[in-house]
Amino acid sequence: MKKIYTLTAAAFCAASALASAPWDGSASSWTEGDGSANSPFIISSPAHLAYLAEQVNAGTTFEGQFFSLTDDLDMAADAGRKFPVIGLFDTYTDGQTQENVDNSLAFMGTLNGNYHTIDNLAVEFFDEEIGGTGFFAVLRTESSICNLILGANSTITGDIVTGGFVGQMLGGTIQNCANYATVTGNMFTGGFVGCMEGGKVACCVNHGAVLGSTEVGGIAGQGAYNASIEYCYNSAPVTASGFGGAGIGGALYDSFAISHCYNVGAITGNSNPYMGSPHAIVSDMMYSNKVSDCLYVSELSGCDDSHATAVTADELGQTDAIAVLNGNTSNFVAAPEGLNNGFPVLAWEAEVASVRSVFNDNDVNFIVNGRTISSDTTVEVYDFTGRHIASGQAISLPAGYYILVINGQATKLILR
Repeated sequence: MKKIYTLTAAAFCAASALASAPWDGSASSWTEGDGSANSPFIISSPAHLAYLAEQVNAGTTFEGQFFSLTDDLDMAADAGRKFPVIGLFDTYTDGQTQENVDNSLAFMGTLNGNYHTIDNLAVEFFDEEIGGTGFFAVLRTESSICNLILGANSTITGDIVTGGFVGQMLGGTIQNCANYATVTGNMFTGGFVGCMEGGKVACCVNHGAVLGSTEVGGIAGQGAYNASIEYCYNSAPVTASGFGGAGIGGALYDSFAISHCYNVGAITGNSNPYMGSPHAIVSDMMYSNKVSDCLYVSELSGCDDSHATAVTADELGQTDAIAVLNGNTSNFVAAPEGLNNGFPVLAWEAEVASVRSVFNDNDVNFIVNGRTISSDTTVEVYDFTGRHIASGQAISLPAGYYILVINGQATKLILR
C-alpha cells in the first residue's frame, strides 16, 4: 500500500451520497449508547430514527438524554414513504375554566447530527387548529438540535405553524444546522421554525424554498417573546401568497431579537398596512423587537428593509461585511472557492465543506471532490475486507475506509 489519504466530506451538501439503506418503514431500537453525554444513543439507520419518533409520540420525552447520528439517512420518500412528525403540539385554553391545557408531546433531549444529512424525508401533517408540522412538532427549553442537515430531496408540508425543523418552538436551541428541504405551509411558516415563542436559532442556514400565506420567513414565520435568531442567513426564495414574507423573520412581536443575519433569497408577497409587506429581513414588527447588524442584497431580495443595511453582491463577500455579520465572533468566514456563490458562509460550513484534492502519485492519479472519486482511468474500489464495491471513472461513495486500485497500484482512502 502506498499512502493513506484522509478527507473531510461535504456532509452538508445535498448531493452527497447517503450511507444508509433506504427506509423500509420499520422502526427498531438503537443498540449502542446509554443516553449520557459521553455515551449517547447511536442513530445509524432510518429505523432508529423511526423508533425515536415512535417513542416520543408515545409520550417519552428523553429529557436530559443525548442522541448522536452516525450516518446519512435515506428516508425513502421516493418510495412513497411518509415520516411522522416527531411529537405533537397541542395547547389550548379551556373555554369553561379558562385554564391553559397542554397535551403536547415534545422531544426534550439533545440530538447531534454530526453534520450528517437526513434526505428523502417527506413529512405531512395538516391541522388548521393546532398546527405543529415539522421534523419535530414542538421544542421546549430542554430541547437541543445541532449539527444536522435536512436534504434537498425532502419536503415538509402542513397547515398553520409549519417549519422545516420544528413547527412550534417554545424554547431550546437549534444550532449549526442547514435546511435544503422545501417547506410548504399556511400562516406561520419558516424554513426552520413555524412559530418561535422561545429559545434560539443560531448559526443556521436556509437553502430550501419556503412557501406560505402570511407571516412567512426564511428562518422563522413568526417570532415572539424573548426568543432570538442570530448568525443565520437565507439564500432561498420565500413566497407569501398572502401578505409579507421575509428572508429571516416573517413577523416579530414582544421582545424578539434578530442579529448578525443576511439574506440573498428572493422575497415575494403582497402588502397590507396591518399584515406586513415583503422585506429582505423582517416583514412586520410590533412592540420592542430588535433587529441589528443585518445585511441584504436588494437586487437579489427583490425588496428593501429599513431595519437592515443594503449592500451589493460584491460587497457582501468582502471583509467589511463579514465583520458586521460577525460582531465580536468568528461565526462567519469568507466562502471557499466555489461555495455559496462567493457569499459568506458559517465557519462550520467551511470546516465540513467539500475538499477538492488532486493526487498525482506516479501511477496513481485521481481527484476526490467531497465523496466523489474521479480519474482518467478506471478505478476499482474495495472495502477493507477485500469485497469489491465499485468500478468506474467517477464514483460516489459514503463515508468509510476503502482501497483504490488504479493502474495496478493500490491506495488506501479514508472518507469522513
